[in-house]
Amino acid sequence: MAEDTRTVTPPSQADRGERAATSRRVVGIGGNVVGVVALLVALAAVAAILGFTNQGVSIGSVFEDDSAGTMTIASPFLLLLLATTGFFFGQFATRGRWGSSGKTSVLSSGSFRVDLRPVSVVLHVLFLLASVAVWVLVCPVPVLLETAGTVNPPPGSSAAKQFWFTVVVYSVVTGALAGVIAVSLLKKLTYNRFLERGRASIVDGSPAQVAWRRLSHIWRGELVLAGLAGAALGLSPLGIHLDSASYAFAFAGAGVALLVASVAMGLNAWRSGLPVERVESYT
Repeated sequence: MAEDTRTVTPPSQADRGERAATSRRVVGIGGNVVGVVALLVALAAVAAILGFTNQGVSIGSVFEDDSAGTMTIASPFLLLLLATTGFFFGQFATRGRWGSSGKTSVLSSGSFRVDLRPVSVVLHVLFLLASVAVWVLVCPVPVLLETAGTVNPPPGSSAAKQFWFTVVVYSVVTGALAGVIAVSLLKKLTYNRFLERGRASIVDGSPAQVAWRRLSHIWRGELVLAGLAGAALGLSPLGIHLDSASYAFAFAGAGVALLVASVAMGLNAWRSGLPVERVESYT
């Protein structure tokens, strides 16, 4: 029997690169499509819940298996998590380049990193305006319409409780999102300029540099504070609905304090010495 002398030619580096690029395009398109669809459905769901509960129709009368309305009110939030997951994979595939730092320096000591191509300032501003607009529709508009007598589900009814609970939940969500986007935009506009100006003062491996790398570069602590600030500020208009000035001032005051802390941290985030476009793992 003749011996088979055929050999399998390994794929060239160009072929592997082409396949990787194709995979990234597929993941990018798929992730972004999932994100957009889930986001639009979530917005429509919130609008629908507010619409029929304002008419005195409780969630339980629409969905008999959810008499309390908890799962129905939570469903848009779950869709937002799905949208976030889709956008995570979609954006990291289209704008990100994955790599390993090799732990050659304390200054760049995460095992994995992703260098992201930033979105434009104009698009970033549009995201901020969109998030603020949705918050306005979810919270201040219902509150103002209530004072005008337009929004008036039967007091004490299940529909009224579900209406205002929906307002509370998505005031937190949209307010937090707006806060995160706003401080992220501030970092984009200031980070690289401040880093270039103060790079000589950064000592690789110093306690200050390592602390900023962990708190800001890895964990994005300023964005966590921004989200909390946005959530608190987002709830403050409900003081009008509750006829409680102390409620409004308490949440507004807490929101402003957290926002000041977030901005201060964001303006000093450059002290990590690392590119703002990079996302790095902790270990």
